[in-house]
Amino acid sequence: MLVQGQADFICGGPPCQGVSGFNRFRNKNAPLEDEKNKQLIVYMDIINFLKPKYVLMENVVDILKFAGGFLGRYAVGRLVAMNYQARMGMMAAGSYGLPQFRMRVFLWGALATEVKLLLSTRFLFCCVIQVTL
Repeated sequence: MLVQGQADFICGGPPCQGVSGFNRFRNKNAPLEDEKNKQLIVYMDIINFLKPKYVLMENVVDILKFAGGFLGRYAVGRLVAMNYQARMGMMAAGSYGLPQFRMRVFLWGALATEVKLLLSTRFLFCCVIQVTL
């Protein structure tokens, strides 16, 4: 089992069923109380516990649209509160060699003690693709 400070990089994508436009029963008034969205809280709790140097989260575009973007703002806010630099971007994943052409949201984080997240989104995404393949 990993202990705090041993993980250099955490990459994940909490399930999107709670924010998906295909879900007619989404909880617009309290998105974090919906069981389908609680994995976002767990994901952020894992980051808070392990304190990796770098974080990458992928999700659907609806995370920025649903309930006024509450869940996207929640994710960025949690990272910033944990002393991470945060950058969020939306990209067409197929433009980077992935076998899909839907828009995706990516949230990058780096501990404040690490390099600044000033690199281009394209460079960061290509590096992550190569690291995870």
